[in-house]
Amino acid sequence: MPSPLTVETLCSAIEQATGDVATVSRRGGYVRVYVAAPQADDALRDLLDVLLTADAWGSSDGTGQLRMWAALVTRGES
Repeated sequence: MPSPLTVETLCSAIEQATGDVATVSRRGGYVRVYVAAPQADDALRDLLDVLLTADAWGSSDGTGQLRMWAALVTRGES
């Protein structure tokens, strides 16, 4: 089931929490919003609060930089 949270709202909340620009990646049945993991504890707490509102979230360091992401289901998949 698609999330009631919009990509625009999620992206904006992530950017406000971190003070950084987020990247949006549209995939098959979901959209991921990525941002560099913040170094400050308070910004990380704020980001985690936002990530927990998404359908899924996680982190990746495949680019050599720790990035956090949140995903929203867009086409009836979970």
